[in-house]
Amino acid sequence: MKTLLLIPLLALASCAASKLSEESEMFSFLGKEVKTEKYNARITYYSIGEDKWGDKVACPKTHRAKEGVTVAAHPQFPFGTVVYIPKLKEVIDNGMFTVQDRGSAVTNKKAAKGKAFVFDVFVSNQYKMRKHAYNRDMYMDVYVSKNN
Repeated sequence: MKTLLLIPLLALASCAASKLSEESEMFSFLGKEVKTEKYNARITYYSIGEDKWGDKVACPKTHRAKEGVTVAAHPQFPFGTVVYIPKLKEVIDNGMFTVQDRGSAVTNKKAAKGKAFVFDVFVSNQYKMRKHAYNRDMYMDVYVSKNN
């Protein structure tokens, strides 16, 4: 009987250990090793012409959004946080973005119905926005730098 109980416990322990290793990984960002946290997040896209803001961003150090750089994220992720989305590598630059914007949709996790973080990737025009929105996975693994 003790053996039967021990086997499921060992299986759970091994699952928990692998889960932790997936959650926190090291990546090389801009030539230095950075510890990251992994999230499965809703990915959306925005561009100039969608609203009155155009390409202006909320980050006080940055004045304009730039494709391949700018991502809007929840306030839990401070401005300047590096975000890596592997499935966007070589699709939108190298898949690495910097949190430079906010927005009610990402703050309220609207696109994910409140269940996951939303990362809103800036692209340069509405054609690209629609192309990515309709041809890419809605949810992707996202690695967020822990030390800025």
